[in-house]
Amino acid sequence: MDIMVARGVQLDHAWVGLGAEFGAALRDWSRQVLALVVEEADRLSAGMLLIAGGLFDRAYVSPATVDYAAQILGTFSGDVVIVPGRSDWIDGTSLYSTHRWAPNTAICSSSEYQPCATAPAVWVSAWTSPGGAVPRPPDVPEPHVLIRAGTAGGDGRVLAVPNLVRDPREPGGFAVLIDGAEPEGPARRVDLPDQPGSLADLDVTDAAHTDALAAALEGVLTPGDPLLLRLVGTLAPGVLLPGFSGPDRDLPSDVVLDVDSLSFATPSVDPTDRSARAEFLRAMAYTNTSELQRHQTTALGLAALDASAQGT
Repeated sequence: MDIMVARGVQLDHAWVGLGAEFGAALRDWSRQVLALVVEEADRLSAGMLLIAGGLFDRAYVSPATVDYAAQILGTFSGDVVIVPGRSDWIDGTSLYSTHRWAPNTAICSSSEYQPCATAPAVWVSAWTSPGGAVPRPPDVPEPHVLIRAGTAGGDGRVLAVPNLVRDPREPGGFAVLIDGAEPEGPARRVDLPDQPGSLADLDVTDAAHTDALAAALEGVLTPGDPLLLRLVGTLAPGVLLPGFSGPDRDLPSDVVLDVDSLSFATPSVDPTDRSARAEFLRAMAYTNTSELQRHQTTALGLAALDASAQGT
């Protein structure tokens, strides 16, 4: 019996940090991809569909969404085993316990590794608290495969399955198919359609002024799906990021800016220079703020000093 294993559908996840439009697109996609998982498992004639954690986000999921998941999984022609993970951990008050699931669906509720009833060579472990300890792998005869919901491998014996719906900076987006009779054999990758949204990297090191940065940003923006734009390299002094240089320089609402990998150049100051510009830069060098905030404040100050010097 072939077993299709999927993880991280993440129904109703908040996607904090990706913005409203990107988050809404991923939430819509999570509902679609769950149906595609069931469809693909049936097409591959899998006898069991195993959801290895992250079916939904317990902190945000609505009861209607859980009912939707139960209905979709109930259409699968074989058995469904759900193993709750970190984001959807199970206890007596979780939505796993309070909702009605289809007759073909079983919920794993043990933190210790237990064999699946329909596939005894597959042992699974669920999260029963948000910070639960990882159990010791059981000493069971070969062949067997261990699946710990929401983990990526452990000691190498645990099958690693990536999230289907994910932050675009993370790898993943596929399920795996294993042989229930020989689970330690090679797992087949099962690709599904790509999720909405894209990731683009832009090196800003050569942008010497704000207008040059704006032109570089314009060159990578394309209408359509949400975009996570990751800036890399070193940002020159005096260059303002979008959102600080006027409404005409703001990014579209479906573009999310990631500056976590960005470094900021420190302007050099002649120790003998006593100009207003030099004194300002010396003062900013000692401000107790984040690098990003210090850079943007410095760039705004330099722009104001330049405008004052030009009489504007």
